[in-house]
Amino acid sequence: MDYKTLKNLITIEGTLLFIQFWLGMSVNLFIQIPAGTPLNFFGYFGGVETLAHIANGFLILIIASILLVYSIKQTNSIFSRLSIIAIVFIVIAVVIGLVFILGGLDNLFSMAMAMSFITVYTLYFYEFYLIGRAETHGTS
Repeated sequence: MDYKTLKNLITIEGTLLFIQFWLGMSVNLFIQIPAGTPLNFFGYFGGVETLAHIANGFLILIIASILLVYSIKQTNSIFSRLSIIAIVFIVIAVVIGLVFILGGLDNLFSMAMAMSFITVYTLYFYEFYLIGRAETHGTS
């Protein structure tokens, strides 16, 4: 079984997740999002970074969907199971992000997004590890 596409997609996803964490921490620590107009991204300092964080989140969701399709094509169902769980946590993070930005900027939601991130990152790291083992041992 050729795992090259799956490995490449996980590498891209991992990179996007790292960027997402960096953007999220920057927004959380250094940007004051106005409660009255949080979606007016060009109206406050750091709004462009906030918009980039949101756009990158949707890009993560798109790549995760593509990754899910490729993982389902593999004969080993553990890849598809891990990808399904990861995409569920990505969707949770997106929903929590919407609640965060539209519901008063509560730090609990920021923490929930960070926890979703670490869960997704760990799941994809484990999937990448299993692919390496499958390649080494010639299993599919």
